[in-house]
Amino acid sequence: MKPCSLYVHIPFCKSKCAYCDFFSVVCKNNIDDAYIQKLLDEAEKRAVQFDVSAWNTVYFGGGTPSLLTAAQIKALISGLKAVRPIAENAEITFECNPDDITIELLHALSENGVNRLSVGLQSMQNEPLAIVNRRAGRAENLRAIELISKYWLDSPENDRADVSLADSAHTKHRFSVDLICGLPGETCESFFDGLDEVIHCGADHVSLYSLTLEEDTPLYNAVDSGRVELPEIEETDSWWIKARDILEENGFEQYEVSNFAKKGCQSRHNMTYWKMQPYIGIGAGATGTAGSLRYTNSRSIKDWLNGSGEEQEVLTPDIQKFEFLMMGFRTLEGADISEFERRFNEKIDVIEPVFSKWCKKGLAKRTKNLLALNKEGLLLLNCFLKEIMDFFEKE
Repeated sequence: MKPCSLYVHIPFCKSKCAYCDFFSVVCKNNIDDAYIQKLLDEAEKRAVQFDVSAWNTVYFGGGTPSLLTAAQIKALISGLKAVRPIAENAEITFECNPDDITIELLHALSENGVNRLSVGLQSMQNEPLAIVNRRAGRAENLRAIELISKYWLDSPENDRADVSLADSAHTKHRFSVDLICGLPGETCESFFDGLDEVIHCGADHVSLYSLTLEEDTPLYNAVDSGRVELPEIEETDSWWIKARDILEENGFEQYEVSNFAKKGCQSRHNMTYWKMQPYIGIGAGATGTAGSLRYTNSRSIKDWLNGSGEEQEVLTPDIQKFEFLMMGFRTLEGADISEFERRFNEKIDVIEPVFSKWCKKGLAKRTKNLLALNKEGLLLLNCFLKEIMDFFEKE
């Protein structure tokens, strides 16, 4: 038996954001307890299937997990602990919408062992938030930050004397913020004003994404029809690069393409994905991967509740190699040479022609045991990965 990370999908939202293509459904009423029970049933099933001994990290994502009631949060987390123990000092992350954050929610999360919030602010300005149908505006964002500062970051848990400095990033209450660069209605001035507020809001982690238009989303259709205009991409690219530099000047180190953290505060759960370690996903639409098997649950809640609609994929050695490299090169640390050779019994030199070319361009670097893109190379990650993919296909 071995420990494993766990992703719990809560695919319910009060309303859909215009840019979102994640699986979720609009839910005007409370989430049905039947969904919670089915999550626990699936957790047991997957723990047996993949021989899991404990949950290394737990991540509640969505959708909008913050729509769960305090009673449901307690039932879900205690139920997961009953299935398999949660590892000591595990990172337990809970995604929240700003206008769901209340004193009661923060207390419920803390009492049940959650130690990391991930809050989707996206912007600190009313106009871009309204255009993309975010249900929280500037006032709600500021109120959420105030409550988090007072009842989460300043909670007794963060003052515990028995927490060593080495462990503090994983056991004390932590706080991550999502921002999107390039939303419609955003200006250079408003974007950087918002970034400054986020830097000083108490967060130890910032995910800074460039807006991506996904086909068949309301925002894609609105832009395609001319009803909504986006800032020029060249301009927003320059915003993102400047924002990266500002974050680093303020103690947030870039450790992945879109993720910045203060020392010791990287997302341990997301590192599971980027290091291609096994993880279990439970819930409608969730995915899990272990070894050569990947499964994806039905995106129909009805089918998932009935135990049907699961898809499975057997990952060929070439797919596993490419995904190991693809995920590793997303991080500033890069791809681990020894781990590649241990997993695949093959020298990582298989990609030497592509990697050497990027080194000569000054966009990649090599150390004793790592191959990595540098910060400028990460800006061209998709181009690099395409060359790697084309190389594998030729081979």
